[in-house]
Amino acid sequence: LTVVATVGFGGLALVAGLSTIAEDLGHVRLLPWVFTGYYATSAIAVVVAGPVIDAVGVRRTFRATGIWLLVFTAAAAAAPSMSMLVLARTLQGFGVGLVFAVSTATIGLAYPHHLRPRAFAAQSVVFGVMGLGGPALAGVMLASGGWRVIFVAQLPVTIIALVSGWVTLPTTRDRPARIRTDWRGIWLLTLVVGCSLTAVSQVGVSWWAAGTATVLTVAVTRVYWRHSGQVHAPVLAREHLNRFPLKWVHVTSGMAIFIVVGSDNFLPLYVQTARGRSVEFAAFTLVFAAVGWTMGSLIYSRLLVGWRESEVIRLGCWLLIPFLGLAGTTVALIDWPLPVLYGALTFIGVSVGLVTTAGLTLLQASGDQAELGRLSAAHEFVRQLAIMYGVALAGAILLLVVDVQVGDVDAVRDVIAGEATDLGPETNDAIRYGVAWTYAAVGMLAVGCLLVGTSLVRRTRRRAV
Repeated sequence: LTVVATVGFGGLALVAGLSTIAEDLGHVRLLPWVFTGYYATSAIAVVVAGPVIDAVGVRRTFRATGIWLLVFTAAAAAAPSMSMLVLARTLQGFGVGLVFAVSTATIGLAYPHHLRPRAFAAQSVVFGVMGLGGPALAGVMLASGGWRVIFVAQLPVTIIALVSGWVTLPTTRDRPARIRTDWRGIWLLTLVVGCSLTAVSQVGVSWWAAGTATVLTVAVTRVYWRHSGQVHAPVLAREHLNRFPLKWVHVTSGMAIFIVVGSDNFLPLYVQTARGRSVEFAAFTLVFAAVGWTMGSLIYSRLLVGWRESEVIRLGCWLLIPFLGLAGTTVALIDWPLPVLYGALTFIGVSVGLVTTAGLTLLQASGDQAELGRLSAAHEFVRQLAIMYGVALAGAILLLVVDVQVGDVDAVRDVIAGEATDLGPETNDAIRYGVAWTYAAVGMLAVGCLLVGTSLVRRTRRRAV
């Protein structure tokens, strides 16, 4: 939990210091890569960590992970130029991906089945609190010591985590097995992530480039799928994606995360423009779904422990539909009060918390200890892709509607980038309709999520009989 808190803080805290970093280091064009490289290597590391954990155990993997984070967090703090900061953050992101894989696998190894929901709920609470409080805490650090303090503050916390887990984390390998490295598979998955990030970054900028990158993503994914069926130990095995109930867990959790990210990502822009609120007030909009997600994890761990995981997943899928409808209606109808929207967002978060936490519990109950690292890694990889494409969907719909209605999306991009731009009423209305259409799209996806969740319940019951 300590190292998860560090990762939760570090993921968003740096947002508060971007302008200060740009003033200090220059080369503003490289600034987006401070985050892009971080998330790309994080997604790859999640998959790479799976076979490593299963070969040498979580304890040894955690030791290497903690040392890796210490080294490259310190390197980011000392970076003399923007290019070196991008490099340090990219390598730091690899360590963050290892943290996610290790922490998820550790819960499966350290706790019996009936206690895992509480462990996942505790992880969700810590990550949510630090993620939400990160930018605010970073603001205090910036006022007192500059952007480098954001990285320096993570070092002692990481040391505490490393010392406390050095000999206490579980290990399944008294004698480490040989780590089999599927280098070709790793490179193919790296291409998948790279093409995915390119597609996301070009949405609303160059539709041709976004479309080309999406086609390449699909093509490389097919090549990897063929490769995974031909080698003995692929970095991401087919059986860890499509075996029952793994495929249903991946799909429902991935769709739920896709939905919450797609519906939530551009709400601050809507509140700032269509509702005329301040930037600070608009940023507060992101809190509600995150708080609801944590509440959903806690509800499952405390109140629904007697339920089958598949039934909790279906319940979460059911709840998504009416509250997405309520949130979308509130966005479309400008005279509906914002507290209605915030309440709907909270319950959307609760729904996703139920689906994802129950999904993790079911996933770990469906595998043995020898494959728990690879199972967890496969699931985390699916979640990373869901986040990327959720952002892409929301951005594509929003900018498409603005382009159709007013024919100019440059001003909207300026507001998204944080520049104070006074938009006219026509553009504000276009943003409102764009966000409303986003809710319509994710609402249809929620119906599909419910169908998959219902199929999971039926198949689980048939197998129990």
